[in-house]
Amino acid sequence: MPSDIDDLRRDLDIVEVISEYINLERAGSNYKAHCPFHNDRTPSFYVSPLRRIFKCFGCGIGGDAIRFVSLYENISYKEAAIRLAERYGFKLKIEDKSPLKEETLNAISAVADFYHSKLKEHDTPIAYLRDRNIETFTVKKFGIGYSSSSEELVNMLRKTNILKEYERTGNLLSVGEGKYRDLFLGRLIIPVKDYKGRTVGFGGRLLKGEGPKYINSPESDFFKKRQLLFGLYEALPYLKDTSCAVLVEGYFDVMALHQEGFKNAVATLGTSLTEDHVRILSRFVKQIYIIFDADEAGRKALRLAVPHLLKGDLEVYPVLLPEGTDPHEFLIKEGRKALRDLMASSQNIFDLLLMKIREDKDTEQSVRDFLYFASFLNDGVKVFSLLTELSRITRIPLEILSEKIHRKEKPISQESVKLSFTERIFLKGLFELGVHVNLDQLNLSQKARSYAECILKEEYYEVPEEILNMKSADLQRDFKSALEALKVEIPKEEIAVTDKSLAEAVRIRVKNHKGGIKRVALKKWRGFS
Repeated sequence: MPSDIDDLRRDLDIVEVISEYINLERAGSNYKAHCPFHNDRTPSFYVSPLRRIFKCFGCGIGGDAIRFVSLYENISYKEAAIRLAERYGFKLKIEDKSPLKEETLNAISAVADFYHSKLKEHDTPIAYLRDRNIETFTVKKFGIGYSSSSEELVNMLRKTNILKEYERTGNLLSVGEGKYRDLFLGRLIIPVKDYKGRTVGFGGRLLKGEGPKYINSPESDFFKKRQLLFGLYEALPYLKDTSCAVLVEGYFDVMALHQEGFKNAVATLGTSLTEDHVRILSRFVKQIYIIFDADEAGRKALRLAVPHLLKGDLEVYPVLLPEGTDPHEFLIKEGRKALRDLMASSQNIFDLLLMKIREDKDTEQSVRDFLYFASFLNDGVKVFSLLTELSRITRIPLEILSEKIHRKEKPISQESVKLSFTERIFLKGLFELGVHVNLDQLNLSQKARSYAECILKEEYYEVPEEILNMKSADLQRDFKSALEALKVEIPKEEIAVTDKSLAEAVRIRVKNHKGGIKRVALKKWRGFS
């Protein structure tokens, strides 16, 4: 018989649910652990099986089993309930309520105005903005604010009779009878708008103390990070005029670029680019300039974004910054003209790879990347033209290159739910930490192993988004625990996974020779066929 959320909450074993995510230790009649929601040096996170609740006495977060999953996986309460019902075999009946209430949006907008009004009263956030070269007009344009006091916020909400409505957003945490804690307390506040200009949530930047550098509003019916782009509303007129967007990684990158005249800049909200993001962008633009941080994380983000953009029929132009810099830092050090020149000299992704192959720079990997990215193109004529040019340069027969093109389809999002939590945190650590392991030594399911192989080959598109976007307060600790659970130790030597047949086929040299090109063709093709 179908049950409602209240029945599900009563029937769930909260210890069993939370144990799938973190290690719990018995403490009398309760259980304790390091809190996964802040940097918890001493265990301050407690679970009461009798009362069916959890509570962290460090950061104040608490609730039931559904609330825990909602916070941990950064999904709405309703989505967490549905996910748990499926996991434990409950038939859940949920009323189909209106996904968006005007009253809720009005409450969020009122809080955004409140935060903005408080900014000028505090020196710490003002000094931080000054250090980041953010001008007053940019502060006003994006409505930047500051959360200084939970009590002041709650008093404002009570006086305007919107406390209960705002509590629905998850931005306000109940910590006792009639007591609340602002999720963004002590943080610089960056309002997030949808494409219509409605404030639907917030990003919060930590200014001092311990905790995650950035946090966002919890996922809800109207705050879905996979569908929101920061700066999109402000950029819309310029996107339409230029048919071109600049994609960056962070809030301050967007604000700095807008401030310096690059008013078509947008960013995701701390997550990888999704098909929903691309679907929105493709309504307005044909070209995307990607300016990500020039570090390992930025390189991974680039490899994640490019397939989505190509699949969305967009031309992709990676803009390569000097090593170790981000767009904001580059603007501060070099100025807007230098960035414009860098963008003007950038090439689309395929021309960039062809140039590297011509110059004999990491040829084997460049050919592999070329074929991988080409597999996401929808235009068969364009694919044929690109492969013809690649064949001309490398002297690899066209039919052999064509055999390496396989249309890539994104895995169904819910597939990763079938993986154990240990496997998911292992995959997240494998992606983030850059550790190479011998997969033969791991007790992995077939699905988890296939995702691990994709990560090691840097074919991140095949890995579900909820794995790539998993959150962990201490990923190194959690990854180590996952390895121990899988009965494997990190080997001293790094073992890379490579496509040996492809490596043999592209072992070529392309060198300048007396003003022309000297090509050394392969004599063996057996391994590549």
